[in-house]
Amino acid sequence: MTLPISTPLTDSYKHLRNYLDSQRLRGLRMSTLVAYEMFLRRFIIELGKPVLEASTKDIRFFLMGEQDRGNKTATIASKISKLRAFYTWLHRERLIAENPMELIDLPRVVEPPPKFLSHDEIEAVREAAAGYIRREAMLETLYSSGVRVSELVGLDYRDLNFTLKQATIRQGKGGEARLVPLSTKAVRALQRMLGQREDKQPWVFRSNYDQRMGKSSVQWHIRKLGEQAGLTFQLTPHHLRHSMATHLLSAGMPLDQIQLILGHRSIRTTQRYARTQLERVEYHYRRVFP
Repeated sequence: MTLPISTPLTDSYKHLRNYLDSQRLRGLRMSTLVAYEMFLRRFIIELGKPVLEASTKDIRFFLMGEQDRGNKTATIASKISKLRAFYTWLHRERLIAENPMELIDLPRVVEPPPKFLSHDEIEAVREAAAGYIRREAMLETLYSSGVRVSELVGLDYRDLNFTLKQATIRQGKGGEARLVPLSTKAVRALQRMLGQREDKQPWVFRSNYDQRMGKSSVQWHIRKLGEQAGLTFQLTPHHLRHSMATHLLSAGMPLDQIQLILGHRSIRTTQRYARTQLERVEYHYRRVFP
């Protein structure tokens, strides 16, 4: 019997597979795991040596190559986070004595404030959706609940509670479940849409091909609504998420409660909306007191 030949590359892939299995047990979504695997496989190939032998210098050289490819600072930061998580796991599993990522800092990413719609713009988009039952349901659900587009298309009948005006997000970012509120407009739009359905499929949003609607389809419908409403920018589902959070903050809802609705792991992510509000205050103040 011939034993399989072990090579540095196959050993590295074995460690990668074990790492991904551990993350799957943590509840990470399949799409996240696939993205991790694609990136880390390329890293292993370009590294040119076993992952257990990589030095801080090797990893910095790889990251400089990523910069030379034109990757933005935020993208580099995401790649560093993936490598940091991988090597932290290798270190915790005692496969390496020292973690080469400990000396690599995340770049400072200055994120632009979230773009959101004014109340007048929301009404204009609502007028554009009037009469299009599925688009109305998409719009009102995205705006009133603040769900991500991946969470919207993942909704099933069982996730909706019209009595309590709530929806259950079973596979949020990071694999965590949460409850989100639904407005009366969203509940009525969903009831109108689902009342016309004759199929017995479990999903809430159905494509024209009698399948679960995909993210790109939702993005297309929302973009079309923005165009018909006369917006000067390309409307996305995430703009509706930003709008909901900003409008709730303006109405006085505490940041920690908005964090729960949006499903942010860190309050720092939610604080972006507070910064947006402060910038608006500064703008209006300086118009009066230059």
